Amino acid sequence: MEVESVKVHPIDENLNGDICDIKTPISDGTTIIGIIYGHGVMLACDTRTSSGTLVSNKCSRKINRINENIYVCRSGTSAHSQKVIEIIKHYCLSMKSENRKKGRFHEDEVIHDDVADEDIDIDKINNASNFNNNNGNNLVTKHKYFYEDKFMDCNPLVENVAHITKKLIYANNNFLSCGLIFGGYDKQKKQQLYSVNLNGSIIEKYDYAVSGSGSIYIQSYLQDKYKKYMTKKECFDLILNCVKYAMYNDNSSGGIVRIINITKLFVEEYTVTNTQLYFDY
Repeated sequence: MEVESVKVHPIDENLNGDICDIKTPISDGTTIIGIIYGHGVMLACDTRTSSGTLVSNKCSRKINRINENIYVCRSGTSAHSQKVIEIIKHYCLSMKSENRKKGRFHEDEVIHDDVADEDIDIDKINNASNFNNNNGNNLVTKHKYFYEDKFMDCNPLVENVAHITKKLIYANNNFLSCGLIFGGYDKQKKQQLYSVNLNGSIIEKYDYAVSGSGSIYIQSYLQDKYKKYMTKKECFDLILNCVKYAMYNDNSSGGIVRIINITKLFVEEYTVTNTQLYFDY
């Protein structure tokens, strides 16, 4: 019985054998989106963080709290965006301290919740048949946070925070590589949405803002489905489907979906662990 010899070819030295280079910066190749609806603003993102072709973190947090009424979605290089947010938080604390010195006395003044939106039924979503929830785990979880400063006397304005960030990125655009979407609610301009791009330019959005590598897959979908003065349920369904479609088509987006709902009196955070799409062909 003859044994066929196997010829071993030497590895080409010109090829890069180190696929996962530790010098590759950690990047948020991502999908971030913000949508304004009738009584607030929603932000959403995926959770995949990559370093080259390596997924370094599949459950990262790309929505950060700047203040109790202001949140930001970040994309680009993780280290750059995290440092920018750290600096902006410091500015927010300074502005809150200045506003607190001015003071305002609310004698027998009551703030009313004039929002009559239908709440999102989490149990109905978890028990839906298309989620295939066979193990009894909650696929959508919800947390609700009420504002400490109910009258928003001390909280900084969303516009001011966004423009400070714009100046910071513009002054260092040769070194920084990050894009941010700010969403928030204040007593002057109500719900607001700002997009700060890589070059330091800022755009105030009156409908929706998207950024990241997965945004190109959902631009047309948003243009078709978006409408003004949506209810909270309609906005939730739209923003969730947008991130799901982006994750389905974009290899740099994945993980779970985080959604933040910012309103007049409180902030709600939703976490969606099931991101499967079901197509009926």
